[in-house]
Amino acid sequence: MKKIPRIKCNYKKTNETLCVSREDIELDDRGTTSYEAAVYNYPEEKELLRGEDELFSNGENEGIKIKSDGSNKITNMGGLKIATTYQLENYKKKDLLIFNHIECVNLKPRIGTEKDVEALTNTFKKLGFDVLLYEEKTEREICKILQDYTDPRKKNFTNHGCIVVAVLTHGEYDGRLMAKDDSYHEQLIINYLNVSTNTTLINKPRIVFIQACRGKDDIRGVGVHQPDVHNIGRDVIKFNRYYTLQLEPDMLILHSSYIGSPAYRDNENGSWFIQALCKEIDDRASTEDLRSIITIVKRKIAIDKTHEVYDSKEEQTLYNKQMPVSTSTLTKKLYLREYRYKPIVYTDNDLSSRDDGNCIDVIWNCIVNYFYSAMECFRL
Repeated sequence: MKKIPRIKCNYKKTNETLCVSREDIELDDRGTTSYEAAVYNYPEEKELLRGEDELFSNGENEGIKIKSDGSNKITNMGGLKIATTYQLENYKKKDLLIFNHIECVNLKPRIGTEKDVEALTNTFKKLGFDVLLYEEKTEREICKILQDYTDPRKKNFTNHGCIVVAVLTHGEYDGRLMAKDDSYHEQLIINYLNVSTNTTLINKPRIVFIQACRGKDDIRGVGVHQPDVHNIGRDVIKFNRYYTLQLEPDMLILHSSYIGSPAYRDNENGSWFIQALCKEIDDRASTEDLRSIITIVKRKIAIDKTHEVYDSKEEQTLYNKQMPVSTSTLTKKLYLREYRYKPIVYTDNDLSSRDDGNCIDVIWNCIVNYFYSAMECFRL
């Protein structure tokens, strides 16, 4: 196996940037090779000239395959992917934007939402996210905040690992969310997170959590166990119509309830959805990807949570359920890991070399994990 010297890739368009890693390229006997690299704002296949002895680098391992055919040209296969995860542990910068609303015009106060803010803040700060909290903002103020945050003249997301937006408010059937003074469509948030708004968002996972009702149609449940009974509120405005969302790649939208259905909020403990989401992320972020965690959150809410209400007309107690819904265009697994996180893997040699006390701790953790897994199976 022979090596060619490190190269500098240049091309004619000056408004685009190519970034590849600083590794030498290994060639086999046929003069071909492929390796991991990172390309930003360069989605199409183009021909690149071989230059001098230096490479640009941004420290990422996402990317493309570069092939040398023995000539003086290198071809960028921009659509091919190598990495199977978003590798958040390689990024120090990650942001969580929270839009929280307690008082909305002509609507009931959202009592208990401060518990959701607290849970989100604690969970994501532990994962290395910078938390930006915006409360009681008007529709115009929300637009201005998102516009400034994604303005390409002010913000470069190249070194960001992930952007999360959480909206805690009242909602209605057709995807409209309530600001302090007026409503706006959730597509507005998605549009600001598009690559067309800021091209440095390409390949970046963008997540939106929405705690809001999506209608008034209750999901009826069967009373097979004793339900949790609390002072429950709803985050619904009014009935309207169905709608669809337009998503780019690398996005995930997680709604607290199925379309047309309410989302329940405990006045003392916060919403079912946000509280369950934060708890499962706290417990599982180091070992499971976000979509797997979301599946567990859905199951927990669907099975464990019930809103009990007495229907005087039918003269019976009704049990209402809630079902979170996710829409994903993620192209890789997303592990919400903090910067420079390295998972600890125990082998047989590790166990044999440890003292008895540490061995007992490791074995006990395995037993506990197995026990909880078995419990989950039985509950299904």
